[in-house]
Amino acid sequence: MNKHTGGCLCGSGRFELNKEPDFAYGCHCRFCQKATGTAFRSGLRCQKSSVKFNDGEVKTYIYTSPEHGRSLNVKFCPTCATTVTVTIDRFPDIQVIMLGTLDDPSKIEIKTHMFTDERMHWLAFNDGDAIYPKHRINLDGTPATQSNIINKG
Repeated sequence: MNKHTGGCLCGSGRFELNKEPDFAYGCHCRFCQKATGTAFRSGLRCQKSSVKFNDGEVKTYIYTSPEHGRSLNVKFCPTCATTVTVTIDRFPDIQVIMLGTLDDPSKIEIKTHMFTDERMHWLAFNDGDAIYPKHRINLDGTPATQSNIINKG
C-alpha cells in the first residue's frame, strides 16, 4: 500500500490513511461546484475506519439538501478554511477525503465521474472513465447505469 498523508493548507488538520482508498472520483453536482468554487469536487472514497486524524481542530458545516433532505457534513480547518473531508448521511461508513489535501495527490487518478448531467459543458472525460449521470449508487442501493457520453466536451 502507498502511504497517503495529507492535511489542510496551514498544517493544523492532518490525517493519514491506513488502507488504500476505495477509489477516486469527480463529483459534478451543484453542491460540490458551489462548495469548492470549481467545476467539480475531486475526492477519495475511504472507509471511515481507515482514516486517522491528528488532534488539530476542525469545524463541521452541515448542509441539508433541499432536494432530498439528507445531510452532508463538511469538515474544514477554522484557521485556513480548507475543506478536508465530507461525510454523507446516506453512507455512514464512508469518509471522503479531498484529493487536493493529500501531500502527494499525483499518485491518484480519477477514473469515476458522478452527477455528470450537471457538469460544466466544456469538461472532457477520458476514454474508459466510469461516467454516471447521477450518483453511482441508486437510492435503493443498486449500482447505477453508466452514461454513454459521446460528446467529450
